[in-house]
Amino acid sequence: MAEGVVGWLIPKLGDALANEAVEVAYSFFGVEGYALKGLFREIRDVKGELESVQAFLCAAERFRDTDETTVAFVKQIRSLAYEIEDVIAECTYHLGEDADCMFLFKPVRRIRQIKVWYRLAKRLQDTKLGLKNAAERRGRYELKGIERGTRLSGSSSSNWKCSGYMQFKREEDLVGIKKERDFLLEWVKDNDQRNMIASVLGMGGIGKTTLVAHIYSAVKEDFDTCAWITVSQRYEVDDLLRQIVREFRKNDRRKDFPEDVDVTDYRSLPDIICSYLKNKRYILVLDDVWNVNVLFDSKETFLGGNGRIILTSRIYEVARLAHESNIVHLQPLQERDAQYLFYKEAFWKNKDMACPHEVEHWAKMFVEKCNGLPIAIVCIGRFLSFRRTSYLEWEKVYKGIEMRLSNNPIMDMNIILQVSLEDLPHNIRNCFLYCCLYPENYVMQRKSLVRLWVAEGFVEKIGQKTLEEIAEDHLTELIHRCLLVVVKRNDSGCVCEVQMHDILRVLALSKSHEENFGSVYNPLKTDLIREARRVSTESGDIARVAENAPHLRSLLVFQNSFTPVSLRSLSSVNKLLSVLNLQDSSIEWLPKEVFDLYNLRFLGLRRTNIASLPRLIGRLKNLLVLDAWKCKITELPSEVTKLHKLTHLIITSKPVRSSLQFVPSVGVHAPANICSLTRLQTLLLMEASAEVVCSIGTLVELRTFRISKVQGSHCENLFKAISNMTHLTRLGIQAADNEEMVDLKALQPPPLLQKLFLLGALSKETLPGFFSSLGNLKNITFLRLVGSRLDENTFSCLKGLQWLVKLQLYDAYSGGKMLFSTESFPNLKVLKIRGGPHLTEIKIERGAMTSLVDLKLLLCPQLKMLPDGIEHLSTLEELTLDHTAEELVDRVRQRKEMTISHVQRVYIGFVRNGELAFERIT
Repeated sequence: MAEGVVGWLIPKLGDALANEAVEVAYSFFGVEGYALKGLFREIRDVKGELESVQAFLCAAERFRDTDETTVAFVKQIRSLAYEIEDVIAECTYHLGEDADCMFLFKPVRRIRQIKVWYRLAKRLQDTKLGLKNAAERRGRYELKGIERGTRLSGSSSSNWKCSGYMQFKREEDLVGIKKERDFLLEWVKDNDQRNMIASVLGMGGIGKTTLVAHIYSAVKEDFDTCAWITVSQRYEVDDLLRQIVREFRKNDRRKDFPEDVDVTDYRSLPDIICSYLKNKRYILVLDDVWNVNVLFDSKETFLGGNGRIILTSRIYEVARLAHESNIVHLQPLQERDAQYLFYKEAFWKNKDMACPHEVEHWAKMFVEKCNGLPIAIVCIGRFLSFRRTSYLEWEKVYKGIEMRLSNNPIMDMNIILQVSLEDLPHNIRNCFLYCCLYPENYVMQRKSLVRLWVAEGFVEKIGQKTLEEIAEDHLTELIHRCLLVVVKRNDSGCVCEVQMHDILRVLALSKSHEENFGSVYNPLKTDLIREARRVSTESGDIARVAENAPHLRSLLVFQNSFTPVSLRSLSSVNKLLSVLNLQDSSIEWLPKEVFDLYNLRFLGLRRTNIASLPRLIGRLKNLLVLDAWKCKITELPSEVTKLHKLTHLIITSKPVRSSLQFVPSVGVHAPANICSLTRLQTLLLMEASAEVVCSIGTLVELRTFRISKVQGSHCENLFKAISNMTHLTRLGIQAADNEEMVDLKALQPPPLLQKLFLLGALSKETLPGFFSSLGNLKNITFLRLVGSRLDENTFSCLKGLQWLVKLQLYDAYSGGKMLFSTESFPNLKVLKIRGGPHLTEIKIERGAMTSLVDLKLLLCPQLKMLPDGIEHLSTLEELTLDHTAEELVDRVRQRKEMTISHVQRVYIGFVRNGELAFERIT
């Protein structure tokens, strides 16, 4: 994947050259300017050499496993590319160091730096010579099979969608395993306590997880609690039990799992779990088990309950933990099923998934080569769905795959999956490899992942889109190709969370280590990170990571505790670090050495215990992302306004209150000149002030903006500025207090607005005009109103919001009756009313909310009847009641309300130990 290294290095060289004029102009002495010019000249020359070699690498990479000379060539180019990256990183670091020095010391330091510029220029000269020699040498290579146009490169902008094969749960997606599905469903519903373990056996990629995911999804609501645990190969018993405790507690229907369980006390966990499961029905899935001790070490914990345990494994001895009659052994698909699955994936755009006559021969050949392995059939089928359905095109693809086949009669799955990887453009491939650095089965947040990709330099500018928008396209591409699995979508269908399947992660980790792209730190094998550019760690001392990874550029930390002292060591040794992500750690302060990392582009402090940022933050001139979401920071130092490259400034804190109260995030006090950061795309959450609202209009690049403590006197200037933010998609406005009136007269909703959050009393006179303007926006899908003081008349203003998918009213309605008129809210899927002290009646006319799936009525103590017309909501799947009139709750609990007989899930809320819990009625 050397072209991947070269691909993201070329834009970095361009960024460095963009600073040439400024740096040369600010040099103190003529000799320094001469040295700098020489350095930038070498950078330009190297950039040209890399551009000329990149096209060849794209072809050469494909044959590196079949041509030993190509292996050597690609390895040499990769090594030279990393050498260039080191020079550019050091150059950027020293320029940042110079800019940070006091004025009086600059001349002395600049004289010293002249030697640095000459040394770096000499390194580039040597590297350039190596590139030229390699370029001349390539002409003497004869790479077998290389022909113009034969590379397996697919479109990078496909528009078809999938949700990830390994997570399919619909019946029609269980190709060839419906018999096994029926057996497991019948077994799960059996109440025989002596027959509580079943296992699903088969090779990797055969569909074990797919089958069990379908069963689990279908039956989990019928049990008192449930847990799905994917077991790693190097599992620890205590860690496994802790995971099970967390899942059981999270999914407990009756919320009676003891809240004070000490998960650090391993010895007490078996007894706690055993006691909790007594007389309860539960289902536990242990996915991808590699060792029989997984169950032997803890079987007494579970065997006393009335539960169902399902194991999936590739190992027969593990599967035999279940009775022989309960082992489901998945075999490769029969020819007919394999062909159906292939056609389903390759020809999904065709009527009846028909195979075009011109490729029938090759379709048959592909199916035969896949040997009935579902994951291989899906990967190849979806890959081919991007290609033209011509005989010659499919022949080229087939021959390309055949070159990689082993002599094993069962196709090497890594080879099949490798075809999908090799087809990825270099920038998207880097994004994919980056995901393998996350822990096994880790759920990755879309927004954080996208920002990290941008900070790493994987995303190239295309047209008018922002780098983040392009990165989101890359994410969509990886999902479409089934290289990432969608874990969660929001109510509008947008991806929120993704995951990498463990089979793909193993393959990606191998490639990542091979290319020195990145490695996962293992305290027992420190040599594995010696050449790595990126390292992730779940355990061990960060200081040891610093010692053993001299080329480290990015560090991703996935552990709860480490000391600032070890972080100080890291910052001292690895000065060229560009990404430092410490999210979810318990760190409380940052040592000053962190602010010597002049190359830092991403600083992740999300959900840490950090309470303040020092004035030294202003030294990080290259910082793009400062993410301190849900920290304890309450004020920003004025020096943050020196970070002129900043695109995402995310700082919020969340006060701890009773779960019965809605508590919005708290803003931070920001310096008045925060609006000088004109590159900002995300700004949340800051407090309003007279100075800020007068200048906020300069932030025209904002996509996400939330502001708190807005006063009535701020509204006109603030809202005029917001109306000019034409790129804005997410907006939050929080009034200073419950008595502050928000006048929306001057607020013209930005044209691309998707989500709106308004907290505070709304001026009734301005509501009709504002919501009329809002109703004209087809992108608006989410509206949350808090403390708005709506009544029967003003609520009717909302019915024009026909594109809304989710509506939340938190202490927002002060009227006694609420009417949903015919044809109102046709696309609404989720309605949540939380806090209606005077609400006594809700009427839903026929034809209203025809898409509603989820209805929540909370903290409405005067509501004695279910909504009149709720029987018209044929799409309603879930109803939740909490703190409504007791007589209503009793009727629902006793199942006397026939108007909701069609609703699949009904929940009643109650308070247990001061916490809100829910009991499922149906």
